[in-house]
Amino acid sequence: MTKDILVRVRGVQTIGEEEDTVEMITPGTYYVKNGKQYLIYDESLDETGTPTHNTVKVMENRIEVMKRGLVESHMIFEAGRRTTANYRTPMGLFLMGITTSLLEVEEDEESILLRIKYSMEMNGEYAFDCNTEILASSRKEEVLGIPM
Repeated sequence: MTKDILVRVRGVQTIGEEEDTVEMITPGTYYVKNGKQYLIYDESLDETGTPTHNTVKVMENRIEVMKRGLVESHMIFEAGRRTTANYRTPMGLFLMGITTSLLEVEEDEESILLRIKYSMEMNGEYAFDCNTEILASSRKEEVLGIPM
């Protein structure tokens, strides 16, 4: 895969029978360091357009998502495990519990697809279930049409 990538993030949050889908496509950077793959991209989470810098670190059986900017967090996803993370927002600090039920990584020469299914708790209370896909592909070859 090339250093210059397109990143598509698609998340479906489910609370009871209701689903909320969020999707974005943004340019990013890909590199490998010490056997770990990194995806780096920015996203705007509010109306002001203030960017949040995201670093996704892909290892065997583990994915870490680090956010810096308007929101700050370091989330760890490992299938079959519950992890915790602080989630700092302009509205305050939240303690998150993350229970990951599925973690898949598919890759070829031009792309890497991450699938993460997890349940989220906020401050000790169940909040929602989430199904997230992160697809990074070489900018020269846009492979962004993968259905969920």
